[in-house]
Amino acid sequence: MHKKKFRESRTYALIRDAFTAECYTSFRDSLFAKTAQEEGLSAISEEFSEFARCRNSHTLCYFNVLKDAGDEFYNFKSGNTLENIKTALQSEMLKADACVALIKAARDEGLENIAEMMEEISMDEMSHIQRLASLGEGIV
Repeated sequence: MHKKKFRESRTYALIRDAFTAECYTSFRDSLFAKTAQEEGLSAISEEFSEFARCRNSHTLCYFNVLKDAGDEFYNFKSGNTLENIKTALQSEMLKADACVALIKAARDEGLENIAEMMEEISMDEMSHIQRLASLGEGIV
């Protein structure tokens, strides 16, 4: 099937949804593993960690399908390391812009605690931008 036609298919939409769900549940299971470990429940922690590793494997399968289809929503471009740094840098810049919008919205709605949290995340995003830019300079 042609890439453009595939990107318009129900299967493609479901794979995108599955990718998002696997990312979420992998992260959730990692948090559950950490909690179990903190509670001294090592065996349960290991199970949750294994679930997370398994979900990461599933996520990679979905990622490859989306990347091969030329997915534009998730900006799945990968190539050599310099190209990957450029893609990651572009993504970080979009996230930094999103942080600014979130901070403004939270403040406008009187949610100062969320605005403050987003300011901290925004600082991290700006640090990522600087670090990625430096990495790119080291390769050129």
